Amino acid sequence: MKTSYLIAWTALALGLGMTATSCQDETFPSDDYMTSDQVEAQPDAMKGFVNAITGRLGQSGTFSDSYTWDIGYPSFIIMREVQGEDYTAYTTSYDYFYYWNANMYLGEYVTAQYPWKYFYGCVTTTNNVLRLTPTDDTLPYFGIAHFYRALFYFEIARMYEYHPTGISSIDSEAEANGIVGLTAPIITETTTEDEARNCPRATFYDMYRYILDDLDKAEEYLEGYSRATKREPNLAVVYGQKARVYLDMGSRFENYPEMLTTVASSGVDLGVNSAQEAYAKAADYADKAILYSGATPLTESEWHSGFNSMNVSSWMLAFGINKELLDENSWKNFISYVSSETNFGVAGIDLTSGRYSNAYSTQRVISKALYDKINTADWRRRSWVDPADAGQESAISKYTTSVTSGHFAQIPPYANLKFKPTSGDYTNYDVGAAIDLPLMRVEEMWFIKAEALAASQGVAAGKAVLESLINGYRYSGYTCDAGSLSEFRKEMMLQKRIEFWGEGILCWDYQRLRLSITRGYEGTNYPTADYMLNTKEGYCAPWWCTFILKSELGLNSALIANPDPSLCDDELLWTGSFSE
Repeated sequence: MKTSYLIAWTALALGLGMTATSCQDETFPSDDYMTSDQVEAQPDAMKGFVNAITGRLGQSGTFSDSYTWDIGYPSFIIMREVQGEDYTAYTTSYDYFYYWNANMYLGEYVTAQYPWKYFYGCVTTTNNVLRLTPTDDTLPYFGIAHFYRALFYFEIARMYEYHPTGISSIDSEAEANGIVGLTAPIITETTTEDEARNCPRATFYDMYRYILDDLDKAEEYLEGYSRATKREPNLAVVYGQKARVYLDMGSRFENYPEMLTTVASSGVDLGVNSAQEAYAKAADYADKAILYSGATPLTESEWHSGFNSMNVSSWMLAFGINKELLDENSWKNFISYVSSETNFGVAGIDLTSGRYSNAYSTQRVISKALYDKINTADWRRRSWVDPADAGQESAISKYTTSVTSGHFAQIPPYANLKFKPTSGDYTNYDVGAAIDLPLMRVEEMWFIKAEALAASQGVAAGKAVLESLINGYRYSGYTCDAGSLSEFRKEMMLQKRIEFWGEGILCWDYQRLRLSITRGYEGTNYPTADYMLNTKEGYCAPWWCTFILKSELGLNSALIANPDPSLCDDELLWTGSFSE
């Protein structure tokens, strides 16, 4: 088969696990990516690409079938949640995300290779399409490719950029190695193998510019495009992604104002000259995303229907996990790992035992600290089992669930009922686990608008938006009493933590706002002592900076590694009383 080697060799140079032989002998279509020649060979070539890249998001086994945590993009949703402070496991026996939860094996181990291979594999798919020549008919598909490449690079950049942790041993190593302000290598559709083998990590400003250029092209090419499915971006989604980028930029320049001088001296034009200007753009794009999408926040009934279908107004961008993408093992999929309402998989209840089973019962639970802060009038509170209701069959009437009262009584305290199997089918995994998951909800745009206005126009402007969202869509009588920007952010983040629990986006807020993580405290429901890591106030958690393996350094001579985040656990473990 005639094959393009340009991007295949580039992927090899970045350690994506491909060889020249595998490139020559691969079958069509590839499970890992789609080459440019394959795109051209498709009758409906560009549409085939869109299906390939969005299908990859829900594809398990993209790294290896041998690893239980390899379920595609949903892996990263769970990883990012367990690395926060609000999301843990009821028991640890089958916590297949234990490494990320307890900050173990995140250095020179295969676990650290997964994000690199996965996301650069996604980038490769977009690059292969962007090497083609667009026509008037295919411009929207090029817009989709530019959008997804921007989305992937925004995640890559934030995963690999180092931020101060407050831990001198690794902060000093990062400073000595000169990696402060560096993100990750940029591989384009024109990058050659030789260039990829000597490709340094991009500065934060070059990465911002590259991402914004891709989004500008997506905005241009998607003008007037009517998408067929929410798996594809439209103009509103592009605006939403720009809002995310400018919010991140605003936080950076607020926290590190000296970086504005760095940008100015570089000659790179980011379109802003201050944190306030970046926040103003974030608010503007968030407002455009809300307006152009026509989306409205989830209603109470939509929320409790189970976060498993993109057929709700709120979801602006999503991806699906259909039967064809499910692993043959009933337990190796997102619903199995997170839903408390199944009798298959890891987080479900074994109904044959009449008790918590050693084979299951690794339910994902909300932290006691966060749950206790949810207003009792807030209907989102019923997304988790109140400790007073746990074990009580009669309490099932308070919740929305399809399980029996006997099943409900076995679900432990604080366990989530947010993510439900499709059609409430908690028995058949090939039905129940075939779900959709959100990549962007309109509620996020409301939060971005609120914070960005508070930072650019004053706290009162931000409070008005936040109060409108909560009073209009969550519960009445809500008032934000914050008198300063820091107080507003604290209240905004409380509401955002409740709103987006389990969706994998809160980590970015903790990173950009330098928020501490607290898991160890009196009364904590974190299951074991090694999960109870408390990070430094005013700094980033060390694990937000993903490790780069030595094998990658050998393939790219210009690459510089990050410090091993797992080396500082002794400074983070909670030393309070604990008994298992």
